[in-house]
Amino acid sequence: MKNEDIKREYTKLNNSFTKGKLIFHLGTNAGFFSEYNNMILAMLYCLEHKIRFVLYSRDANFGYQKGWTDYFLPFCEEEEENSFHPKYNVRRKRSIFKMLMQKINPHVFVYHLFNKNTWLTLELWEKFRNRQCEQTHYVIPELGIDGGLQDACRVLINMTWCYNASTARTIQDLIAPLQLPEHYIGFHIRSGDKYKEVKLLDVADYIKNIPPDYPVKNAFVLTDNYLIAEELQNQLQDWQIYTLCGTEERGYFYKDFEQRDAKFIRQSHEKLFASIDILSKSDKFIGTFSSNPGMFLGMRMDKNQSLSVDWNKWRII
Repeated sequence: MKNEDIKREYTKLNNSFTKGKLIFHLGTNAGFFSEYNNMILAMLYCLEHKIRFVLYSRDANFGYQKGWTDYFLPFCEEEEENSFHPKYNVRRKRSIFKMLMQKINPHVFVYHLFNKNTWLTLELWEKFRNRQCEQTHYVIPELGIDGGLQDACRVLINMTWCYNASTARTIQDLIAPLQLPEHYIGFHIRSGDKYKEVKLLDVADYIKNIPPDYPVKNAFVLTDNYLIAEELQNQLQDWQIYTLCGTEERGYFYKDFEQRDAKFIRQSHEKLFASIDILSKSDKFIGTFSSNPGMFLGMRMDKNQSLSVDWNKWRII
Protein backbone atom coordinates (compact mmCIF):
# COMPACT_ATOMS: atom_id res chain seq x y z
CA MET A 1 0.00 0.00 0.00
CA LYS A 2 1.12 3.55 -0.72
CA ASN A 3 1.63 5.86 2.25
CA GLU A 4 -1.24 8.07 1.09
CA ASP A 5 -3.57 5.05 1.08
CA ILE A 6 -2.35 3.91 4.50
CA LYS A 7 -2.88 7.39 5.93
CA ARG A 8 -6.42 7.52 4.53
CA GLU A 9 -7.22 4.08 5.94
CA TYR A 10 -5.63 4.97 9.27
CA THR A 11 -7.77 8.11 9.57
CA LYS A 12 -10.91 6.13 8.78
CA LEU A 13 -10.01 3.34 11.21
CA ASN A 14 -8.86 5.64 14.01
CA ASN A 15 -11.99 7.79 13.78
CA SER A 16 -14.22 4.71 13.92
CA PHE A 17 -13.12 3.73 17.43
CA THR A 18 -15.78 4.49 20.07
CA LYS A 19 -14.31 2.69 23.08
CA GLY A 20 -12.52 5.86 24.17
CA LYS A 21 -9.56 8.00 23.21
CA LEU A 22 -5.96 8.57 24.24
CA ILE A 23 -4.67 12.13 24.16
CA PHE A 24 -0.95 11.60 23.66
CA HIS A 25 1.20 14.52 24.76
CA LEU A 26 4.16 14.73 22.39
CA GLY A 27 7.28 16.76 23.16
CA THR A 28 7.09 16.93 26.95
CA ASN A 29 10.52 16.53 28.53
CA ALA A 30 12.77 14.27 26.45
CA GLY A 31 14.69 14.28 23.17
CA PHE A 32 12.77 14.09 19.90
CA PHE A 33 13.23 10.40 19.18
CA SER A 34 12.34 9.36 22.70
CA GLU A 35 9.09 11.28 22.25
CA TYR A 36 8.47 10.05 18.70
CA ASN A 37 9.26 6.38 19.37
CA ASN A 38 6.80 6.33 22.26
CA MET A 39 4.18 8.01 20.10
CA ILE A 40 4.50 5.21 17.52
CA LEU A 41 4.17 2.55 20.26
CA ALA A 42 1.11 4.36 21.64
CA MET A 43 -0.49 4.54 18.19
CA LEU A 44 -0.02 0.80 17.70
CA TYR A 45 -1.47 0.01 21.13
CA CYS A 46 -4.51 2.16 20.34
CA LEU A 47 -5.04 0.40 17.03
CA GLU A 48 -4.83 -2.99 18.70
CA HIS A 49 -7.27 -2.03 21.47
CA LYS A 50 -9.59 0.11 19.31
CA ILE A 51 -8.86 3.35 21.14
CA ARG A 52 -8.94 6.60 19.17
CA PHE A 53 -5.53 8.27 19.09
CA VAL A 54 -5.45 12.06 19.48
CA LEU A 55 -2.30 14.17 19.55
CA TYR A 56 -1.37 17.16 21.72
CA SER A 57 1.88 18.89 20.74
CA ARG A 58 1.16 22.62 20.97
CA ASP A 59 3.89 23.09 23.58
CA ALA A 60 6.31 20.51 22.13
CA ASN A 61 9.91 21.05 23.18
CA PHE A 62 11.03 20.47 19.57
CA GLY A 63 8.51 22.91 18.08
CA TYR A 64 8.73 26.61 17.34
CA GLN A 65 5.09 27.53 16.55
CA LYS A 66 2.56 24.70 16.39
CA GLY A 67 4.42 21.57 17.48
CA TRP A 68 4.17 18.50 15.24
CA THR A 69 3.05 20.41 12.14
CA ASP A 70 6.04 22.75 12.33
CA TYR A 71 7.88 19.96 10.51
CA PHE A 72 5.42 17.23 9.52
CA LEU A 73 2.05 16.83 7.87
CA PRO A 74 -0.90 16.13 10.19
CA PHE A 75 -2.08 12.52 10.40
CA CYS A 76 -4.75 12.60 13.10
CA GLU A 77 -6.91 14.94 15.13
CA GLU A 78 -4.90 17.26 17.35
CA GLU A 79 -6.21 18.67 20.62
CA GLU A 80 -6.51 22.45 20.75
CA GLU A 81 -4.11 24.48 22.85
CA ASN A 82 -5.14 24.68 26.49
CA SER A 83 -3.65 24.95 29.97
CA PHE A 84 -4.45 21.41 31.17
CA HIS A 85 -2.27 19.18 28.97
CA PRO A 86 1.05 21.05 29.44
CA LYS A 87 0.72 20.71 33.22
CA TYR A 88 -1.07 17.44 33.83
CA ASN A 89 -0.92 15.23 30.72
CA VAL A 90 2.58 13.94 31.35
CA ARG A 91 4.63 10.89 30.40
CA ARG A 92 6.16 8.46 32.88
CA LYS A 93 7.99 10.05 35.82
CA ARG A 94 11.11 8.44 37.24
CA SER A 95 10.03 8.97 40.84
CA ILE A 96 7.44 6.51 42.20
CA PHE A 97 6.23 9.25 44.54
CA LYS A 98 5.68 11.65 41.63
CA MET A 99 3.89 8.91 39.71
CA LEU A 100 1.52 8.38 42.64
CA MET A 101 0.91 12.10 43.07
CA GLN A 102 0.05 12.39 39.39
CA LYS A 103 -2.49 9.58 39.65
CA ILE A 104 -4.29 11.23 42.59
CA ASN A 105 -3.94 14.78 41.28
CA PRO A 106 -7.28 16.60 41.82
CA HIS A 107 -6.99 18.41 38.49
CA VAL A 108 -6.72 15.08 36.69
CA PHE A 109 -9.68 13.75 38.69
CA VAL A 110 -11.86 16.71 37.69
CA TYR A 111 -10.71 16.41 34.07
CA HIS A 112 -11.93 12.82 33.95
CA LEU A 113 -15.29 13.79 35.41
CA PHE A 114 -15.91 15.93 32.33
CA ASN A 115 -14.03 13.73 29.83
CA LYS A 116 -15.32 10.21 30.14
CA ASN A 117 -13.47 7.35 28.43
CA THR A 118 -10.39 9.49 27.88
CA TRP A 119 -6.88 8.37 28.75
CA LEU A 120 -3.91 10.63 29.34
CA THR A 121 -0.37 9.68 28.31
CA LEU A 122 0.81 8.43 31.70
CA GLU A 123 -2.30 6.28 32.20
CA LEU A 124 -1.40 3.99 29.28
CA TRP A 125 2.37 4.47 29.39
CA GLU A 126 3.27 1.09 30.86
CA LYS A 127 0.77 -0.69 28.63
CA PHE A 128 2.03 0.49 25.25
CA ARG A 129 5.63 0.02 26.42
CA ASN A 130 5.05 -3.49 27.77
CA ARG A 131 7.91 -5.81 26.78
CA GLN A 132 5.35 -8.44 25.72
CA CYS A 133 4.72 -6.22 22.70
CA GLU A 134 8.09 -7.40 21.35
CA GLN A 135 6.68 -10.94 21.08
CA THR A 136 3.31 -9.96 19.61
CA HIS A 137 2.31 -10.63 16.02
CA TYR A 138 0.17 -7.73 14.80
CA VAL A 139 -2.50 -8.13 12.15
CA ILE A 140 -4.26 -4.95 11.03
CA PRO A 141 -5.36 -5.69 7.46
CA GLU A 142 -6.71 -2.18 6.82
CA LEU A 143 -3.12 -0.87 7.06
CA GLY A 144 -1.35 -3.86 5.56
CA ILE A 145 0.17 -4.76 8.93
CA ASP A 146 0.97 -8.44 9.40
CA GLY A 147 4.13 -9.00 11.41
CA GLY A 148 6.09 -8.32 14.57
CA LEU A 149 6.49 -5.10 16.51
CA GLN A 150 9.23 -3.65 14.30
CA ASP A 151 7.27 -4.46 11.15
CA ALA A 152 4.08 -2.90 12.52
CA CYS A 153 5.90 0.21 13.70
CA ARG A 154 7.59 0.58 10.31
CA VAL A 155 4.19 1.02 8.67
CA LEU A 156 3.22 3.75 11.16
CA ILE A 157 6.59 5.47 10.74
CA ASN A 158 6.25 5.54 6.96
CA MET A 159 2.79 7.02 7.38
CA THR A 160 3.74 9.74 9.88
CA TRP A 161 7.27 10.64 8.75
CA CYS A 162 6.03 13.00 6.04
CA TYR A 163 7.49 16.51 6.02
CA ASN A 164 5.51 19.61 5.26
CA ALA A 165 6.62 21.57 2.19
CA SER A 166 8.91 23.96 4.07
CA THR A 167 10.74 21.23 5.97
CA ALA A 168 11.07 19.06 2.86
CA ARG A 169 12.85 21.93 1.05
CA THR A 170 15.16 22.53 4.01
CA ILE A 171 16.06 18.84 4.32
CA GLN A 172 16.84 18.69 0.61
CA ASP A 173 19.02 21.80 0.89
CA LEU A 174 20.96 20.26 3.77
CA ILE A 175 21.59 16.93 2.04
CA ALA A 176 22.32 18.09 -1.51
CA PRO A 177 25.73 19.78 -0.83
CA LEU A 178 27.11 16.52 0.62
CA GLN A 179 26.90 14.88 -2.82
CA LEU A 180 26.49 11.50 -1.19
CA PRO A 181 27.41 8.41 -3.19
CA GLU A 182 24.81 5.76 -3.89
CA HIS A 183 26.37 3.25 -1.48
CA TYR A 184 27.68 3.94 2.01
CA ILE A 185 27.77 2.69 5.60
CA GLY A 186 25.77 4.70 8.15
CA PHE A 187 27.02 5.30 11.69
CA HIS A 188 25.34 6.88 14.69
CA ILE A 189 27.96 7.61 17.36
CA ARG A 190 26.75 9.76 20.22
CA SER A 191 28.60 11.40 23.08
CA GLY A 192 27.21 14.22 25.23
CA ASP A 193 24.91 13.27 28.08
CA LYS A 194 24.33 9.73 26.79
CA TYR A 195 27.03 8.62 29.27
CA LYS A 196 24.40 9.08 32.04
CA GLU A 197 22.39 6.17 30.62
CA VAL A 198 24.97 3.76 29.18
CA LYS A 199 28.71 3.39 28.84
CA LEU A 200 29.91 5.18 25.73
CA LEU A 201 31.75 2.97 23.27
CA ASP A 202 34.94 3.69 21.37
CA VAL A 203 34.86 4.51 17.66
CA ALA A 204 36.78 1.26 17.09
CA ASP A 205 33.78 -0.71 18.43
CA TYR A 206 31.70 0.61 15.53
CA ILE A 207 34.38 0.18 12.89
CA LYS A 208 34.90 -3.51 13.65
CA ASN A 209 31.25 -4.15 12.75
CA ILE A 210 31.69 -3.01 9.15
CA PRO A 211 30.91 -6.08 6.98
CA PRO A 212 34.29 -7.51 5.86
CA ASP A 213 33.08 -7.87 2.29
CA TYR A 214 31.63 -4.34 2.00
CA PRO A 215 32.78 -3.22 -1.46
CA VAL A 216 33.08 0.59 -1.11
CA LYS A 217 34.76 2.96 1.33
CA ASN A 218 32.13 5.56 2.05
CA ALA A 219 30.49 6.35 5.38
CA PHE A 220 28.09 8.90 6.80
CA VAL A 221 28.16 9.56 10.54
CA LEU A 222 25.49 11.14 12.69
CA THR A 223 27.24 12.45 15.78
CA ASP A 224 26.92 15.36 18.20
CA ASN A 225 30.68 15.77 18.57
CA TYR A 226 32.86 16.64 15.59
CA LEU A 227 35.88 15.07 17.28
CA ILE A 228 34.19 11.71 16.71
CA ALA A 229 33.95 12.37 12.97
CA GLU A 230 37.66 13.24 13.00
CA GLU A 231 38.49 10.07 14.92
CA LEU A 232 36.47 8.00 12.44
CA GLN A 233 38.44 9.56 9.59
CA ASN A 234 41.74 8.91 11.40
CA GLN A 235 40.92 5.22 11.77
CA LEU A 236 39.49 4.87 8.27
CA GLN A 237 42.08 6.95 6.45
CA ASP A 238 41.29 5.66 2.98
CA TRP A 239 37.54 6.17 3.43
CA GLN A 240 35.40 9.16 2.49
CA ILE A 241 33.58 10.32 5.64
CA TYR A 242 30.45 12.48 5.39
CA THR A 243 28.63 14.27 8.22
CA LEU A 244 26.34 17.19 8.95
CA CYS A 245 27.96 17.72 12.35
CA GLY A 246 29.45 21.21 12.70
CA THR A 247 33.14 21.56 13.48
CA GLU A 248 32.23 23.45 16.65
CA GLU A 249 29.93 20.78 18.10
CA ARG A 250 31.15 19.00 21.25
CA GLY A 251 28.23 16.85 22.38
CA TYR A 252 24.46 17.07 23.00
CA PHE A 253 23.30 17.90 26.51
CA TYR A 254 19.50 17.96 26.80
CA LYS A 255 19.29 20.39 29.72
CA ASP A 256 21.42 22.92 27.85
CA PHE A 257 19.64 22.30 24.57
CA GLU A 258 16.17 23.06 25.93
CA GLN A 259 17.34 26.52 26.99
CA ARG A 260 18.23 27.56 23.44
CA ASP A 261 16.03 29.84 21.34
CA ALA A 262 13.39 28.63 18.86
CA LYS A 263 15.54 29.30 15.79
CA PHE A 264 18.39 27.15 17.11
CA ILE A 265 16.01 24.35 18.12
CA ARG A 266 14.39 24.40 14.68
CA GLN A 267 17.68 24.30 12.77
CA SER A 268 19.07 21.57 15.02
CA HIS A 269 16.04 19.35 14.47
CA GLU A 270 16.06 19.91 10.72
CA LYS A 271 19.72 18.86 10.62
CA LEU A 272 18.92 15.84 12.80
CA PHE A 273 16.07 14.80 10.51
CA ALA A 274 18.29 15.17 7.44
CA SER A 275 20.95 12.97 9.06
CA ILE A 276 18.37 10.35 10.02
CA ASP A 277 17.04 10.27 6.45
CA ILE A 278 20.57 9.73 5.19
CA LEU A 279 21.15 6.90 7.66
CA SER A 280 17.86 5.25 6.70
CA LYS A 281 19.09 4.96 3.11
CA SER A 282 22.49 3.50 4.00
CA ASP A 283 23.43 -0.01 2.93
CA LYS A 284 24.08 -0.87 6.58
CA PHE A 285 23.34 1.14 9.72
CA ILE A 286 25.74 0.62 12.62
CA GLY A 287 24.68 2.23 15.88
CA THR A 288 23.26 1.46 19.31
CA PHE A 289 19.76 0.19 19.98
CA SER A 290 20.14 1.62 23.50
CA SER A 291 19.82 5.11 21.98
CA ASN A 292 16.50 6.42 20.70
CA PRO A 293 17.76 7.26 17.18
CA GLY A 294 19.05 3.67 17.05
CA MET A 295 15.74 2.30 18.27
CA PHE A 296 13.98 4.42 15.63
CA LEU A 297 16.18 3.21 12.77
CA GLY A 298 15.72 -0.36 13.99
CA MET A 299 12.01 0.14 13.29
CA ARG A 300 12.27 2.27 10.15
CA MET A 301 14.79 0.10 8.31
CA ASP A 302 14.67 -3.54 7.33
CA LYS A 303 15.91 -5.74 10.19
CA ASN A 304 18.86 -6.98 8.12
CA GLN A 305 20.05 -3.43 7.44
CA SER A 306 20.52 -2.29 11.06
CA LEU A 307 23.09 -3.50 13.55
CA SER A 308 23.68 -2.56 17.18
CA VAL A 309 27.14 -2.58 18.75
CA ASP A 310 25.77 -2.79 22.30
CA TRP A 311 22.71 -5.07 22.15
CA ASN A 312 22.41 -8.23 20.08
CA LYS A 313 18.73 -7.58 19.34
CA TRP A 314 16.38 -4.65 19.00
CA ARG A 315 14.02 -3.88 21.87
CA ILE A 316 11.93 -1.16 23.45
CA ILE A 317 14.00 1.26 25.52
